[in-house]
Amino acid sequence: MKDLMIISKSVPGTVSFENFDDVKAGLQAYVSETYRDVNYDRDGIEIAVSHQDELKKMRDVVTKKQKEIEKVYSAPYIEVEKMLKELVEIIDAPYKSAKAYVDKTYVIEKQQKIMKYARDKATSFGEMGERIVNSPAFYNERWNLKGSKDKAIQDEIDEIFKRAVDDIGVIQRIGGEQTNVILARYFETLSMDGLKSFVESISNGMIEDEINIESENNVKGYKILKITATEDQMANLMNQLELMNIEVEEIEDGMPKNMEELIVPDFDSFVAFDIETTGTNGAANGDGEAKITEIGAVKVVNGEVVDRFDQLANPGRSITPMISRITHITNEMVADKPPVDEVIKMFNEFVGDSILVGHNIKSSDLRYITKAANKAGVNFKGPFLDTYLLAKKYKEKMDWEKLNLGYLAGKYGFEHKEAHRAWSDAEVNAKIYFELKKLSE
Repeated sequence: MKDLMIISKSVPGTVSFENFDDVKAGLQAYVSETYRDVNYDRDGIEIAVSHQDELKKMRDVVTKKQKEIEKVYSAPYIEVEKMLKELVEIIDAPYKSAKAYVDKTYVIEKQQKIMKYARDKATSFGEMGERIVNSPAFYNERWNLKGSKDKAIQDEIDEIFKRAVDDIGVIQRIGGEQTNVILARYFETLSMDGLKSFVESISNGMIEDEINIESENNVKGYKILKITATEDQMANLMNQLELMNIEVEEIEDGMPKNMEELIVPDFDSFVAFDIETTGTNGAANGDGEAKITEIGAVKVVNGEVVDRFDQLANPGRSITPMISRITHITNEMVADKPPVDEVIKMFNEFVGDSILVGHNIKSSDLRYITKAANKAGVNFKGPFLDTYLLAKKYKEKMDWEKLNLGYLAGKYGFEHKEAHRAWSDAEVNAKIYFELKKLSE
């Protein structure tokens, strides 16, 4: 529709759209006739690009006129603006359809281009190269972003192969009879993290596809360590240990403090919460820090649950395979969810001035929460209470073997619907708080 022309007139106090009815009728007729039977899966990318360009030009005519009127004559033009928006809406439906197909096609083409380079690279390494490319940890979704340059991606792929070949060489030299089993484990994450404990496990004949390996024959012991790390590293470490059901007793806390800590459970109104994260393969392996994937919470007022918060978040990075196995949260589940910045704002509004209650949050969850809040430009005003540290006071008296949330829930007979999902952990935590409060009275 090359002759799209909008005629407007403005005099003091009045803005009018002289040919609105003619333009609207012409647009509707043209769009209906031209795009009614479009099927880009059938017609292909060239038609989609052509339609996108034509519709964008028409849309630009309308929006340009809108900006001209706003700039030149800022008096009441509400009716004209409404009319212009109607024209944009007529164009938008087919335009968005064409643009969505173009964007999807470009992503597919980029993925194919990346994987062609990777598979060509893999041929140099034979069967091992193919296994590297097929690993669930190989493809980085960040490569799909428009800002990701081909050369940078290819350099990153080269580095992945270089590191993997070196790792595989080490495994082949020391793996002995268990080499194939260890390699199978390695190709899940393309990381040497955790392989040492896995090798020790299979050497003792305890091969299991579980993170938490226990049996009646295991003799438990302990070591007292002083771990010096950044807040990010410590938060990730404590989160990983909790997910693996490893009992950790905090002897001394030398980490920086951000929020007021409560130690006396003398309140009946609060927000119990929990988070899940992506996990990380570690900076040494070229991986970034862990990010929040889920926040779950219950609001308790005078001992009764009055509201719930449950929201998955797009962390902007991939979830490690180990964490996906534990939490059952996958990259696909969070792909279309709002980013962490938006979710933390929603959670901040839900919490308000309430006291935050959580299990082992002092060493882990609060670090993720406060860092995400700072980035989003919000802050949590209330204090917090850690039920793990509260339960620790009564461990000997109650003859508890462990202090993790699942164990305490079992001791009190609380249904733990889905362990390691934030919404479920938060609900159980609220119940455990009141049991611990009784012990404190």
